[in-house]
Amino acid sequence: MPCNTTQHNAPRTFSRRRLLKNTSAGLCAASVNALLPEKRHTAYAATTGAQCLVVAGMADSICGQWADLLAPSLAERLRLPAFKLKNTLGWDGITAANLFEVQQMQIQPPAGLVVPGTVILAELGGDSRVHYDYQRWIPTFLSYQPTVTVGRISLHRSFSAILKEHPLRVAVSGYTGRELPSLLALELLKLHPLPLTGFGTPESAIAALLSGAVDIIQLPVDSAYAERIASLKEKGFRPLFTNCLYKNNLPDTELPPVFGSICMQERPRAFTSPLYKVWSTATTASTLCAGLMMPFLSAPETVAHWRQACQELAALPDIRNHARAENEVIKTGADCMALYAATKADTLTTITLRRWLALNIPRWRDAQASNKPALNTTTTQ
Repeated sequence: MPCNTTQHNAPRTFSRRRLLKNTSAGLCAASVNALLPEKRHTAYAATTGAQCLVVAGMADSICGQWADLLAPSLAERLRLPAFKLKNTLGWDGITAANLFEVQQMQIQPPAGLVVPGTVILAELGGDSRVHYDYQRWIPTFLSYQPTVTVGRISLHRSFSAILKEHPLRVAVSGYTGRELPSLLALELLKLHPLPLTGFGTPESAIAALLSGAVDIIQLPVDSAYAERIASLKEKGFRPLFTNCLYKNNLPDTELPPVFGSICMQERPRAFTSPLYKVWSTATTASTLCAGLMMPFLSAPETVAHWRQACQELAALPDIRNHARAENEVIKTGADCMALYAATKADTLTTITLRRWLALNIPRWRDAQASNKPALNTTTTQ
């Protein structure tokens, strides 16, 4: 039977050589486009619509001021539409953090969150209002500012016997507020702190100290610190120690020694205790005035763009002038990630803090309600 040669002699539409040639050309074109920053940013912006930033506090708060400064320049560098700022009530930022976490399930979730370090202290202390996990957030910009503990006592002599019947009354905004490092530091020194709540501003704490209602207060090292501490020194009060881990993180202000050096001198054994680790974590969290966070499941390329943009923002004159005026230190890039990593507590640290609070808060409340000092506080070390 004669074979059909027409079928075998027909030209092939696709050949292996042509397929390899087209594939190589496509790969080369893709690699060239990937190297062009203009096309890369344009593609990123095209896939991202107008988004919002959830901000802790109103426009006049610390986070609100930073959000107003960062949002326009950040959107410009990311080639995105202007961010919508969603301000929330609450000085501690818990409402904003909860809102940010809940709205991650929306079709277009918030792009970022601007919150203070008090949201970390609330979660570490087991606040029942917390419905978020700060360890899942990705930091891109942090504003850093230490605090100073002020009083009229001497830390270089033992007060255990003298103060056994009279604990030190400490003005705090809340049991897990920004003053938590001062409570932990006094506990490590065996000075039996008794926190009195309701002092949410430095002005109210200073007024209580001058009136004799409290013995210890904690002040932020902000633009008004030098004037405040000078006035207190004239009345016999003095700065006791700085709540900060390292001296190289301090702003250009005359400050007392960091607590770590005092603890090593006065109570060396406490320096290696679990409660000191709690103080270290809480102190780092309390120094964060404002932080720009991204969701945990952000794409790596998006995170890289934000971090690069934040590093560029830190060099802008408006950003640097605002930080200098408020006596804050800006952290971006690797410094930002390292500082935020120091706020992440392990299981032992979290349990130690929550047990210490659970043992002491009932008697603190009873003492404040009856206006009588508690005899002692229970230490967990």
